[in-house]
Amino acid sequence: MTMATHLLSSAEWAKRAPVWRDEGWVLMDLAGLDRLGLAPDEGERGRFEIVCQLLKRADKSRMTVHVEAEGNPPTVASVTHVWETATFAEREAYDMYGILFEGHDDLTRILMPDDWEGFPLRRDYDVGKIAIDFKPQPFLQTESPGQGTNFGESDVEADALGQMKRDGHGE
Repeated sequence: MTMATHLLSSAEWAKRAPVWRDEGWVLMDLAGLDRLGLAPDEGERGRFEIVCQLLKRADKSRMTVHVEAEGNPPTVASVTHVWETATFAEREAYDMYGILFEGHDDLTRILMPDDWEGFPLRRDYDVGKIAIDFKPQPFLQTESPGQGTNFGESDVEADALGQMKRDGHGE
């Protein structure tokens, strides 16, 4: 079993993905990443990228691929034509981070409402602007057997394990 990590541009990702698929690699996961505020490593990298986990079942090898999402808006080549499993993961990365996937035939929101403004997992997303409407919850009904808020208040006898004793069958 081997593990490898690659940092690719979008163009390199588009070229290598079909080759890796033909070699037996399977896309297990694809997620967006916002690097805003993270310490720079391996030279200057862009703000957005996708992180993909690949698995080769034949020898249980694993590969992590970081693909830079370049431009404004950030854009990466879609691999839905290579691995169909990428369809919903790419839509989620678009919905949460605003990363566009060139060649994706149904790049629409998947988690947030269609009229939602912004991308909630971006590090600069203003979470304070969302009004929260708290709704009162119903009160517990404590009149039923076994529903008392304090032990012993429910007027039901319990055995040593805390189970209700049934009439005539308890010890």
